[in-house]
Amino acid sequence: MKVIITGGTGLIGTEISRQLLEKGHEVVYLSRHPRSNKLNIKEYHWDPDTATIDLEAFKNTQGIINLAGAPINKKWTPEYKSEILRSRVDGTRLLFDTIQSQQFPIDFLVSASASGYYANSKEMEYKEDSPPGSDFLSVVCQKWEQEAQLFEKIGIRTVRLRVGIVLSDAGGALPEIARPVRLGLGAPLGSGEQWMPWIHIKDIAAMFVWAATQNTLSGVYNAGGPYNVTNEELSKQVARVLEKPFFMPNIPKFLLKLALGEMAETALASTKINTDKIQATGFKYTYPELTGALKDILK
Repeated sequence: MKVIITGGTGLIGTEISRQLLEKGHEVVYLSRHPRSNKLNIKEYHWDPDTATIDLEAFKNTQGIINLAGAPINKKWTPEYKSEILRSRVDGTRLLFDTIQSQQFPIDFLVSASASGYYANSKEMEYKEDSPPGSDFLSVVCQKWEQEAQLFEKIGIRTVRLRVGIVLSDAGGALPEIARPVRLGLGAPLGSGEQWMPWIHIKDIAAMFVWAATQNTLSGVYNAGGPYNVTNEELSKQVARVLEKPFFMPNIPKFLLKLALGEMAETALASTKINTDKIQATGFKYTYPELTGALKDILK
């Protein structure tokens, strides 16, 4: 089958592309700035800001994997917060408007969301029907998912994956955690008690491929590993795998906020998610244990 991926050259999109290609599927990208890429995947132009899109990308396409969105690991100025929201909402709406107006026969949409959908809590374990939070990232996730749900209303099988913290050596949170640990300066962030719903990059990509290729999946699923760990436990495991000492005092919350501003919320957020629903569909993890996941990535 042929699949369009938005945000295809990013961390998760690249691994999804590899797995789809290995299974014999055709992949094309929608990109603001089409160029050559390391997987030699054809890129078509789109620009959600101006509502322009190359309709040729949709020719003989069965489905869409929607990942596009501005990175959240930049300084959260008011202007950039607007970009974080618009890049997700406007892009998803452009896909919907295009498919509806052109009547393209798309079978499925698999759209990213994030575990940040839920409120910050050290006590709660969130299932898919748990209520959302009210902070900035939660509002972004809610509005992003609302756009994806428009596809359901026109009969397209739609899956929303609330992605946890993706472990990879190519980007995301892990290199930032591992860098001070390699120098013998590893330390928990804040209290260190905040829950981190980790998942290996290969497993999250496989989950997207699973959602795309299994016709029985629809609705929303928590997309993390089979269990959660605290920030302190994750940091200690990284130190153990790298065979480095771990004795530094916790980094105080006020220092993180001083350095990162409002973006410190992401480092201090505590979200414990339950992934029984996706596992009940038959999805199997390649890296169900944190130690094995970290050894694969860091060594």
